Parts: sequence; C-alpha cells; structure tokens
Amino acid sequence: MASIAMASNRTALAVVLEEPAAATPSRIEQIRAKALQLFAERGFAQVSMRELALHSGITAGALYHHFVSKEQLLFELIEEFYDDLHAMFALSETGTPMQRLQALVQAHIALHERRRLHFLMAEQEFRCLDAAHQQQILRLRGSYEDKFLQRLQAAGATASTATLKACVQGLVVWLNSLPSSSAHCALSAEQRRALIGAMALGALSAVLGPQCVAMTYPSGAAARH
Repeated sequence: MASIAMASNRTALAVVLEEPAAATPSRIEQIRAKALQLFAERGFAQVSMRELALHSGITAGALYHHFVSKEQLLFELIEEFYDDLHAMFALSETGTPMQRLQALVQAHIALHERRRLHFLMAEQEFRCLDAAHQQQILRLRGSYEDKFLQRLQAAGATASTATLKACVQGLVVWLNSLPSSSAHCALSAEQRRALIGAMALGALSAVLGPQCVAMTYPSGAAARH
C-alpha cells in the first residue's frame, strides 16, 4: 500500500482552513449569513422573508430590494457552495495524479468544516428551488463530479465510466453529508479529517486497481478513546 506525500495536500488544506481576514461584512453578506443560519436551524420552508428581515434588522421592503425572493436567496447560497467546491480543483493541482486525488478529497473534507451550513442547504433544501434553479445546480454538481471522475481516472482507475460515475456520485453524497460537528468525538479536527479522508480513499481503492491509496494517519489518534 503506497503512502502519499503530504506536502501539496497541506498547502491545499492551509488555504481552505485559513481564517478569513477580519473585515466588516456588507449588509448583503450579513443578510445571507443570517438566512443561512435560520434556514439551517428551522428549515427553509419555516422561515419567512418578513422574519428574516426582522432578524437582519431591516424592513421587509429593504430585504426585497436585495433579494427578489426567498427562493432566490436559497439558490445563491447553494450556488456559492458549488463555486467553492469547484475552486478545490485549483487548490489541488500539484504533485502526482494520486497526490492530486488525495489533495482534492482532503480539500473537500476541509471545506465541509468551513461551510457546513452550505453543505446542509445543498443536500437538504435543494428540492425547495424552482425547476430552473434546480437545473442550474444539477449542472454545477455534474460538472464537479465529472472533474472528480477525470482526476480519479488520471490516478489509475480503469473501471467503466458508468462504474466510476456511480462511485464518484456515491462518494460525493457521503462527503457532503458528513456529521457537522466533532464535539463528541475523541479525535482532534486534524485526526478526524485524516480518518475521513482515509475512509474516502479506501472506498476509491475499489476502482483504483492494485495501487491502493493510503493517507497518513496522525500519530496518537488510534490510541484515543
């Protein structure tokens, strides 16, 4: 089982996990953040624009000035999530094909930590979008999965395209639906990322043939209970 060098992966992770520079968010950013919080806590259907305006400290009329509808706001939040996912490819371009595959998986996992509410919206509230917006999101998701598949093939996967697509689709659903918190887990955040990454790449090894993928597991993690 070949071990993969971690240098390029750490670079990708550092970018994803880096705390954003402190800055005063714009009014629109504040509204989007509040909407994301309320939608996640109570469900999209249970939050009205009037209530969102109240929590945002503005009038309903002012809110509609920024967003034509609640559905449009949800679409923008989910679209932002997929834009972030697509950016993961640019952050994981260095190294061998196998290293790039590992870096992509790690970046996806790290992004889940940073954007967990966006992941929640994308998976649980997708059906609340209108038909046109659903098609746009499906195209973004399909594009991400196609690029993931290409990286998997570059790493040596030789199964049929249909098999690889099914593998990628299943893995992406699993990664997008990871538990949102490790508060009740004895592992550190770094150890948890490594373990989830090892599980993901272990699943991919089923289509990678004899060159099985291994991720470095942080020392001491296995000893914790």
